Amino acid sequence: MTRIILVGAGHAHLECIKQGSHPDVNWIVINPSRYQYYSGMFSGLADGTYTLDETRVDVKALCERHGKTWIEDRVIRIDAANKQVVCQSGQILSYDIVSCNIGSRDWEIAGAPRVTIKPNYRIDQALEVFRNAVSPVIVGSGAAAVEMAASFRSAGSPVTLIHEEPLLAGHPAGPKIAKRLDQLGVKRIVDRFDTLEGQTAWLQSGQSLETDALLFLGGARASNLFQESDLYCDARGFLLVHETLQALEDPSIFAVGDCATLTAYPDTPKNGVTAVRQAPVLLTNLLRFVNQERLVTFRPQRRYLTILALGGKQATLLYGRHHQTNHLSWCLKQWIDCRFIRNYTN
Repeated sequence: MTRIILVGAGHAHLECIKQGSHPDVNWIVINPSRYQYYSGMFSGLADGTYTLDETRVDVKALCERHGKTWIEDRVIRIDAANKQVVCQSGQILSYDIVSCNIGSRDWEIAGAPRVTIKPNYRIDQALEVFRNAVSPVIVGSGAAAVEMAASFRSAGSPVTLIHEEPLLAGHPAGPKIAKRLDQLGVKRIVDRFDTLEGQTAWLQSGQSLETDALLFLGGARASNLFQESDLYCDARGFLLVHETLQALEDPSIFAVGDCATLTAYPDTPKNGVTAVRQAPVLLTNLLRFVNQERLVTFRPQRRYLTILALGGKQATLLYGRHHQTNHLSWCLKQWIDCRFIRNYTN
């Protein structure tokens, strides 16, 4: 019997849990929380579109429905030499194949008002702290920062957004989104965040502002798992993988989503779209590896659809350089997001 351990319950692993089937495979899923929250719906949580239950998958129940073993724990090290994973609880499990879909983590910023939404099961307490804050601040210029700023503000929170120019890495939609944020009443400060000292946020220009809740959405940071495991990583600590989604030095280790960097496509965005697209390739390759068959390769899309909720049931749709902001785009986003959750809850 071949043992496949799925570390984490990200987008791609949810599909493996549901669709993975092989008479000679024992599947084990290890995740630190019973629930996996869908980050694409966090803006809907912030603006009141969704309840918490509507944005999460009960991974334990999903495993039980599809014959997978569930373990609520955190993997802190992969012992590739002995083919074992070491868990935070002290439990050690042997594997034949291990796949990682653990996402990324927030940047470490010292300071009392720091709010984090990674790992994503912290989202409930993070939203509560942010909503109750008197002077909440979001740091970032990308899609997540823009969405959350617009969504919190549309729900009545007095949001300040600290961002560098240009928004959305210079996408043509950036100026219109900036105008939309201004219309909503988001206070924008164009500067670079430097440090947080107590409840004072210092900026590169020397300017400072007081905050009792700071949410940093300035990009992905690698998990410690792979460096702690002495595996080949890129300069930022993300596991390096081939187009087959296998680690460079060990074909029995797979990784997908935010936690990995494709050597052939190092600039592939670390977002949910990539993980969803990798899911069928990962599942195919896990089963082909068991059968000792030739693996298939993953090639990222050159263009992909992104929809940013911007409050007031309006959203901006981005596809390549094309963009449009309207209610129809918001409706499309709700349909896509709700369909994703239904796929793993019904």
